[in-house]
Amino acid sequence: MENIYAIFKKKEKSCPTLLEGILHTEFFEKDPFEARKSDAGEWRTTKNIKTELPKELWFVSKDRSYAFDLRWDSQGFFITSEFLNLLLKFGINNFQYTKLHMVNKHKESISTKEYYYVRFYDRLEDVIDMEKSNIEFYRQDGSIKKIWDLQLKKSNTLSDVFLINNTSLSSILFCSEEFKKEAEKLKLKGITFVPSNEADVYKP
Repeated sequence: MENIYAIFKKKEKSCPTLLEGILHTEFFEKDPFEARKSDAGEWRTTKNIKTELPKELWFVSKDRSYAFDLRWDSQGFFITSEFLNLLLKFGINNFQYTKLHMVNKHKESISTKEYYYVRFYDRLEDVIDMEKSNIEFYRQDGSIKKIWDLQLKKSNTLSDVFLINNTSLSSILFCSEEFKKEAEKLKLKGITFVPSNEADVYKP
């Protein structure tokens, strides 16, 4: 099995690691940073299943500009058209996406890139090699507390991009070495690739 990598955020110019803003289903001229009932829905609460996304979304930000290609936010991923096209090129199809407008409180775009909101489903089960991994568990219920060394089961069926259905790893995309090489050719911004065994201990 070829090397597997976890994709992490990296701080660069216009690539903050924490996004300062709020996700809306529409833009509100009055109090754009105020939470609305229409911001909620199954698309934000369901786990690991296919659901219907809004036709478009608005991320109203306090940040001045964005240039990153991937961020985890609002129970999904914010990705650029470049990252989306790369997913499609590799035949990744277990995700849904919708148009995402990145704007300030005046409804002005804060990026020259085209963004989308992405939700993955059919996350992988039973791919962690529990015997070879170094995992710390809670005594009370036996659930995973910390994964110090993540070892995946050897498999030739892993997708070039996948997520693992585990709470500790819920916001981490994993990818093949081939996907990593293609992403690096595109010079995607604000991300770094870390060996998969460090996925739960690496700190950006």
